[in-house]
Amino acid sequence: MNIIGRTRIWYGFSLFVTGVSIVALVIFGIKPGADFKGGTLVEVGFNTSVKAGDIQTSLKDLNLPSLTVSNTNKNSVLIKTSPIERDRIDAIVATLRANLTSNLEWGITEVTEKQSQTVGPAVGDNLARRAIIAVVLAVIAIILYIAWSFRRVQRPFSSWTMSTATIVALIHDIVFTLGFVSVINHYYGFEANSYLLVALLTVLGFSVHDSIVVFDRIRENLLHASRHNALETIINDSVNQTLARSLNTSLTVILVLLALSSIGGSAIRPFVLTLLAGIATGTYSSIFVASPLLITINNIRHRRNRGEDKKISNS
Repeated sequence: MNIIGRTRIWYGFSLFVTGVSIVALVIFGIKPGADFKGGTLVEVGFNTSVKAGDIQTSLKDLNLPSLTVSNTNKNSVLIKTSPIERDRIDAIVATLRANLTSNLEWGITEVTEKQSQTVGPAVGDNLARRAIIAVVLAVIAIILYIAWSFRRVQRPFSSWTMSTATIVALIHDIVFTLGFVSVINHYYGFEANSYLLVALLTVLGFSVHDSIVVFDRIRENLLHASRHNALETIINDSVNQTLARSLNTSLTVILVLLALSSIGGSAIRPFVLTLLAGIATGTYSSIFVASPLLITINNIRHRRNRGEDKKISNS
């Protein structure tokens, strides 16, 4: 498969997807959940399954701020609001008990509070700040790790060239994943909680893992290749040699995530969908973005060196 020979196609597709993701982020934004902006989470259990819409209707008279209700897979619902006091949490449970058990057609005889927690706005701001710091530190650690791991790579590349290609691919993955999150948050009412940080760090690790596998094969092939072999051919062969492994590994993870998305319940669905999007784009970028970037960066460096040589000769 001539992957390197179609670099413009991959770059064009990646620029299009990245542009759409940025537009989605600008238009929709990312709606922060209770973890980042503060709020109260109450899980209420029942003896049978209930609909989130019926719960929301039953709580309408309480005028709860920023109320959202979602089902779990355990005959319970998660009720999220802005931060409220203990007496209002008790009022939620009492209201549901009075409204739902009185309707005999629903068959609800038990209404119990399973858990409740409140996160203040100050705690949420602190968590959001730490989340950003964690992602930045992870990216810095990745740059240093790749630079160290490939410090003995054969010319014409340097370890920093591989670090640069990896970081560009990571930015591509993170922007697409955040754009995807903004879309599902807008259309399906999900909120970005701490799961988003976990998913992003997982995507970073998975994407780097795939890129390192390809780069390691490139390093081996550069070591044993003849000087007459074109650089594009060496990289293209290296990508094709690792293509099946990368796709099989990603497909295995994606199948598991699809199963979790269908049977895991609404509580973990945003996390699973975020991982699905991130791992899919991470697999794509390690093959069709990071590896071609090695050629692009090398060509840019050569053109710059030739330009400097001309300036010296003219002077």
